[in-house]
Amino acid sequence: MKKLITLCAAIVLSLSLNACKTVEQSLVDSSSLLLSAKEVREVFQGNSVTSANGETYYWDASGVVVGKSSYGGVSKGNWNITDDGRLCISNWNSSYAPSGCYKTYFDNSTQQRKMVDQNGDLKWAVINVITGNPNNF
Repeated sequence: MKKLITLCAAIVLSLSLNACKTVEQSLVDSSSLLLSAKEVREVFQGNSVTSANGETYYWDASGVVVGKSSYGGVSKGNWNITDDGRLCISNWNSSYAPSGCYKTYFDNSTQQRKMVDQNGDLKWAVINVITGNPNNF
């Protein structure tokens, strides 16, 4: 009986720990690739990127990002990539757009690029990348 109780406690503890995983921990555990600064630049610079929630942004090589938010309005800000590959976004012209720096992972299972914040939480999932600015943002 003591072994059964110990086994049950171990299972509950394991399930509790798995439930507390961040998206970043899950990505690392699934062998998703953390993109380098060069790889992040290849995804964003000079391209239009669409997210899972319907946002589309053009990432101009000058460091300006502009596009249509999920709220339907046009948002504009600045972007840069740190030496360690974090995509940083700032100076948004809206109160709802998140400024900050994000790690970008390539999720092998969904084939999406996923951006996570400093807490390891998912903030954006890229589902499509198109060369250039076809929307004329």
